[in-house]
Amino acid sequence: MKFSGKLAIILVAVTLLPQAGFSSSKFVVKPRFSSASRFDSNFYLTKDNERAVYTYLVQPGIQLGIEAPKTKAYIDYTFEAYFYRDKDSVSSNEDPASSNDYFGHLVNFSASHNLTPRITLGFDDTFYRTLYPYNYDRLSDNIEKRQYDINRLTPSFLYEFEDRLSLGVRYRKTDINYEDSSEGDSTEHRGYVGLIYYPTKTLSFELDYQHWLTNYENNSPGYTSDQLRLNFQKRFKYYTFDAGTGYHIRSFEDSKFDDADTVSFKVSFSGQNPPPPEIKRPPGMHFIRSRSHFYVAAERNFSNYDSYYAADRFTMSLGHVFFRKILARIKGYYQMSDYEQFGGLNANREDNIYNVSGSLGYLFAKNLSLSFTAGREVRNSNFSDYDYKNNFFMLTLDFNWDIGSRGGHTEEALYY
Repeated sequence: MKFSGKLAIILVAVTLLPQAGFSSSKFVVKPRFSSASRFDSNFYLTKDNERAVYTYLVQPGIQLGIEAPKTKAYIDYTFEAYFYRDKDSVSSNEDPASSNDYFGHLVNFSASHNLTPRITLGFDDTFYRTLYPYNYDRLSDNIEKRQYDINRLTPSFLYEFEDRLSLGVRYRKTDINYEDSSEGDSTEHRGYVGLIYYPTKTLSFELDYQHWLTNYENNSPGYTSDQLRLNFQKRFKYYTFDAGTGYHIRSFEDSKFDDADTVSFKVSFSGQNPPPPEIKRPPGMHFIRSRSHFYVAAERNFSNYDSYYAADRFTMSLGHVFFRKILARIKGYYQMSDYEQFGGLNANREDNIYNVSGSLGYLFAKNLSLSFTAGREVRNSNFSDYDYKNNFFMLTLDFNWDIGSRGGHTEEALYY
């Protein structure tokens, strides 16, 4: 497979770990399993010729890791088997939904080492074979069903000047390769520098600068982006407030495309019970527990997937465990996309999309749950051919055995 070389790097790194001084180490073993069936009334998200499709998903996975006083390393693998079946018969000139069947792989290796009391070295390599564009860009509203590979390689360096001030430097290379052709293949080189200041354990400021260059193998215009942001985080016992704002400018290699710029920002407010651990952490990192939570956010930035637009997104999530057994949750988002470039030209396309769903589940044990989800997604565009509506229903079985730790409600998870 294409990612065999990456796995070789990971295996070599794991082989060398015992030499890193694991005299008092803790081993992490977390097998898990998830299985889901889903129904979409408009699987291909088209304005006309809607097709109802059933999706069947099987996801076994495991995380292995080792934690020592100076070094931590984890390897996580998830296998995804997707099977699609049409609800009704289709005409002979249409491909059946089963032609989208595929096996996906998610592999992540991450490691950190405290070289000195003030210097931490990090390394992360993530590979994902998937069918869905949002796995590359969370703000994407692309509806393509094309199988592709994503690989993100990220070395990092963190220096703590003192307990209240630190400097972080990261480089990330992202490669995207499509299975059917090289159309849309791209490579991104991104650099990050961030200065983080902690006046107290519950208050932090971060000034970060990012510069990245994206090139495409086809005729799509490559671009250079620069973004400078100031981020703020204040934590209370049960609540966390995050705010960040800055300026993002994007310059295209092709002179026929206008440069684009926007004020980028993200503001979020979250709450949880029981409260998170009182430890120092960088801005933007949330500790959300599954017993009870809420999360609301508003943000604006450019998309990073093929077509270019500024997206304004409003997000919410609310969940609670009733009677220690009944899992309940509602979540949704509303996004406005203002296209700067579309179809290879400067454009004036505007989309509005919302996705809302509700879930009910039963917690058989701390690590075993069965849930049912119902939701609806709608997109309205001033280019009416891109309108669509889709109703979806999903039944999910989740099993996560966290060997050696408490698991269940005390596990930290991100709700959006």
